[in-house]
Amino acid sequence: MSAPTIAPLPAPPARAEAPADFTSKMDAFVAALPDFAAEANAVAGFVEENAARSTYTLISWAYTQAFQAVTATRDANGAIVTASIVWPDGIAGVFTTDVASTAFPGAIDAWHATYASTPAKTITQPTVTRDASGAVIAQPAITIV
Repeated sequence: MSAPTIAPLPAPPARAEAPADFTSKMDAFVAALPDFAAEANAVAGFVEENAARSTYTLISWAYTQAFQAVTATRDANGAIVTASIVWPDGIAGVFTTDVASTAFPGAIDAWHATYASTPAKTITQPTVTRDASGAVIAQPAITIV
């Protein structure tokens, strides 16, 4: 969806104008206000809808893995190889494992996921480091492109 626009309002009346000019300008200005309000509300709705798609929000969702797997393909160890996902705002995407852990079968050490909105984004978790028990001890920053 492209961003809605707000049409310019007509020139407002000035108190120094002749009464006939003031009245006609005032009538045109006031008559334009309902359309202005509707257009401003459309812009506000667009901004609100797209706020969820901000980089900050996507990073927060990615760190908590807030997306939901709809269908998934798993490897022999049970790790997801690829999955159709839905983000918390209802936008679809695809999750792909980039590095499955060899030391801890079933664990995923690196992944990326798409966010299929306009514009589309790819969220990437670079390879994490695990300790001897498999806990993540170093997690590189998630990136969004």
